[in-house]
Amino acid sequence: MAYEFRLPDIGEGVAEGEVVKWFVQEGGTVAEDAPLVSVLTDKANVEIPSPKAGTVVKIHAKEGEKVKVGGLLVTIETGGRPASPSGGTEGAVAPAMPPPSPAPSDAGRPGPVATPAPQPGSTPAGRVLASPYVRRLATERGIDLSNIRGTGPGGRVQESDLGESAAAPSSAVPPAQVATGPPSPGATPSPEKEKPASAPSPQAEADAFERVPIRGVRRVIAEHMSESIHRAAHFTYVEEVDATDLVRWRERTAKHVEKDGVRLSYLPFILKAVVAGLRAQPWMNARMDDEHQELHVYPEAHIGIATAAPEGLIVPVVRNVEKKSITKLAREIQELAERGRAGKLSRAELTGGTFTITSLGALGGVLATPILNYPEVAILGVHRIVKRPIYLSDGTLAPAHLMNLSVSLDHRVLDGIVGAQFLQVVKAQLEDPHQMFAELA
Repeated sequence: MAYEFRLPDIGEGVAEGEVVKWFVQEGGTVAEDAPLVSVLTDKANVEIPSPKAGTVVKIHAKEGEKVKVGGLLVTIETGGRPASPSGGTEGAVAPAMPPPSPAPSDAGRPGPVATPAPQPGSTPAGRVLASPYVRRLATERGIDLSNIRGTGPGGRVQESDLGESAAAPSSAVPPAQVATGPPSPGATPSPEKEKPASAPSPQAEADAFERVPIRGVRRVIAEHMSESIHRAAHFTYVEEVDATDLVRWRERTAKHVEKDGVRLSYLPFILKAVVAGLRAQPWMNARMDDEHQELHVYPEAHIGIATAAPEGLIVPVVRNVEKKSITKLAREIQELAERGRAGKLSRAELTGGTFTITSLGALGGVLATPILNYPEVAILGVHRIVKRPIYLSDGTLAPAHLMNLSVSLDHRVLDGIVGAQFLQVVKAQLEDPHQMFAELA
């Protein structure tokens, strides 16, 4: 019996999902509750198990294809064998039939000629698998690709498979023109006999590229960034922070926090400083509703932390930052980052942010202009801490740990002075971390 499995409702508000990876192939078998397909929604990968055991007859959605909730994903034959073509199931393959025997009247004629098996590196239809660049190179060198055994995926012939033949010039001198003995004294080599190997043509070099489909998280990021840059009016303000006391405070606090296996970075301190800044400028802790031309301002600080994952940038959200200690924030940031890199974050943990922080840590650079995590209206860029000499108020030089902070705003609803005043509060908190601990006491 053919069972048609459709994309289920896998989260509140989810209307569609992108097929990221199939764990089965057509013609293969699958057990009930075994991994069937991975689907991406709102940057969260959801692994969907098979609802039935049986044989996969037809996969209706390719990897990279978007499917609406309720859309057909796969047909599974649950009767223990694939559905036959007569059963009307699309994608079923009929068993191969043996070639007919020659009729008696054809006894004097030769029988059917067996079709030779395809050469290495070719498809069943006889077409050699090779890139345009390799084909052109083979043509220039006079190489028959059907005689080459391809070592690439699916038997594809690669440039390295051509061996020394690939380096041999197509205008090689015929044997009759090759001198068999040493040249006579004073003889000058003939220019015609010293033709250099021809270089690949510009078109051949242009053909030598790799096609990388933009799918999964990468495509979501592309769409999200395009929407942000086209909707919001970006404006960036930068401030320098003397983080000397912050560096000392982190080193002292780390001795106590890291006893339980929690790594204490600067991010928990920055989150607490941001909360103070958002209290001073509450309109920055908001999301823009363009459809109704409204700014939704939130009392709680749900701060997203931009995190690098194998598939691309993700933004797990730390909720209610204003209610959590430095130690608790450090533990939660570490757990979210680890599960994010493993692709195990839920959709709820990746949505609902009201403000975002993006930081590359030691690789944070000198300055960046972050793109808003739309529909949020503000984002903070944190850059690396460097040790440099500075002039003190008494005119003397002293070493200091300095870093830059850059805040991008949606200039449609936030003026530049709002960002400047916000960063002044954040700067004051980070330059005198005692304020954070005095507030928590």
